[in-house]
Amino acid sequence: MVATHATLWRERRIIYRRLVATDRTPRVLKFIAKRLRRFLPKPRCNICGGTRFRLGPYGRLSATGKKPWCKGCRSLERHRAFRKILRRLDPAQFAAWRCLQLSKDPTADRAWFKSYEVSIFGAENSLDLQNIARADASYDVIICNHILEHVPDYRAALRELRRILDPRGFLLLSFPDPHHIERTVDWGYADPAQHDHYRVFGRDVEAELAAAMAGCQVARVVERDDVTGLTDMAYVISANPALQARLAGR
Repeated sequence: MVATHATLWRERRIIYRRLVATDRTPRVLKFIAKRLRRFLPKPRCNICGGTRFRLGPYGRLSATGKKPWCKGCRSLERHRAFRKILRRLDPAQFAAWRCLQLSKDPTADRAWFKSYEVSIFGAENSLDLQNIARADASYDVIICNHILEHVPDYRAALRELRRILDPRGFLLLSFPDPHHIERTVDWGYADPAQHDHYRVFGRDVEAELAAAMAGCQVARVVERDDVTGLTDMAYVISANPALQARLAGR
């Protein structure tokens, strides 16, 4: 009887090992899941309509584990969120407006505007934000995304942006997560370890914006990127009450 039980136990172990060695269940499940995903709605870029995405800069995923970089228009999370903000302001009215975009990114559609100018640092049309070589009220729309943290004197840049902004228009301004810390930390030089930033902005920057943008309302606007599910925030700064009413949904 003992020999019989030992023999049965050995046979069961052999059968179990063979089953484990030949188990195809995980592979089958992966195959089924892959097939099912073909019938599910794919996340779509709200700028170019693309559905194919890749890893972001430095090979990163979004905080939600999604690939953030659109293969079609090269937009990232913030660009798609900021495109939503611009649509809330009704691009149909931009047809007679002049736009200045500081650094090239796909946030805005150049076809919306009467004129569209891009300033790229170090390129032929590189404007010094601390002393912008343009007349007062030269632009109706100014787009300044993730730029001020690279400027030595950001207060001078804010004053210059206010000067060249037409009262009927708006400034769309953003920088990396200013609500992460309470007070701005400025180390006074372009730090290569911090992507050549001069500073990290904190919540106190809103008081700076209010002081520099006299006569304007500073609205903090949050929108969601539908591809990754992340939200991002930008400031819409304008002296035009109608624009602020659109943002408020009135």
